Formats: sequence, structure tokens, C-alpha cells
Amino acid sequence: MKKSDRIFNETYKIDEATNLHMIEVAIDQHSDIFNEWDAAPFKRRDLDPDLQLYLETNSNEITAKYNVELCFTLPAGRRDEPLEEESRNGIKNSFISKRYFLSKDIKKTNTRMVWFVLVGLLCLWVAKVLSGRVSEADLPSILLEGLAISGWVFLWEAVSLFFFTNRELYDRYKTYKRLQNAPVIFREAENSAL
Repeated sequence: MKKSDRIFNETYKIDEATNLHMIEVAIDQHSDIFNEWDAAPFKRRDLDPDLQLYLETNSNEITAKYNVELCFTLPAGRRDEPLEEESRNGIKNSFISKRYFLSKDIKKTNTRMVWFVLVGLLCLWVAKVLSGRVSEADLPSILLEGLAISGWVFLWEAVSLFFFTNRELYDRYKTYKRLQNAPVIFREAENSAL
């Protein structure tokens, strides 16, 4: 086993019952999972921002070829089946909501990208047509050059949206989908002798 694999396997344990890589989180109570400022019931609450960042980071560190599970560890005597089921639903609903809004952002970005391509091509086409038909006395060359440069700027913005912004949005969408589909388990902390 390579050293990097050993470190990875020490960092992310595998649940022997499910054979899934575990993202482990220690909490004091079920409400720690959710944003403390959100007064909605668990099934509609946002996740705690720090927990969400932790889950996203850990999910991204575990290669996509491995499935993950979210494992919440509570102090002894704090397990509560109804609260656990409510928390599971809340976690899944939170990621469903995040995916919904992210898909809207992706659509907006794709629409902007199409418009940038169309406007860029139009600017380049108009600059090309006018440069052959209009003398420099009628239209200064600086205006034609400005039109051509504008066309290239719009096209570059479309390329930037496609290769950079869209990729980041799609990666986050896949992360949220992975976390939404991850099994959520609760367990009690093991009492360790001091």
C-alpha cells in the first residue's frame, strides 16, 4: 500500500457494515447539525454553515469513485430515533434545496454565455462588414477597432463562463448530489477510559 493510500485510509475510515467511506462529525445534540438562526423545523432548516463547509470539503477530498456516508456521533444517552429521522430528512432536503438553486444559477450562466457569444459574433461581423464598406472619413478606424475588440471581449467572457464558472457550479452540484444521496447514520460515542 502506498503511503498516500495509508494516510487516506487513516483519515477516512470505512464503515465495515456498509463498506462506505465515512465522513465523521461529532455533535452534542441533533440541533448542532442545523443553522442555529433558522427557526424552521429540522426538515426545512439550513445546515450549519461550518458543518456544510466541512461536509463539502471532506466529500471533495474523497475520490468520486468511493461512496460516502455521513456519520454523526453523539454523547452517550443522547440518541433519539425520531430526531434522527427528522435530521436525516433535513440534511437531504437541505442538499435538494441547494441543488435546486444551483441548477437555476447554471441555467442563468448558460443563458448569459449564449448571449455573450451572439453579441460577440455580431460585433465582429459588424466590424468586418463596416471595415470593407465605409471609408475612414465616414467612420474613424478607432470605432471599428473598438467594435472588433468588444466582440473578442464578449467571446472571451463566454469562454470564461464555460470553462471556469460553469465547471465550478457543476462540481458543487455533483458534491451536493453526492451528499444528498449519502446515507446518514447516528451512533453514540464510545466511552474511553481515562
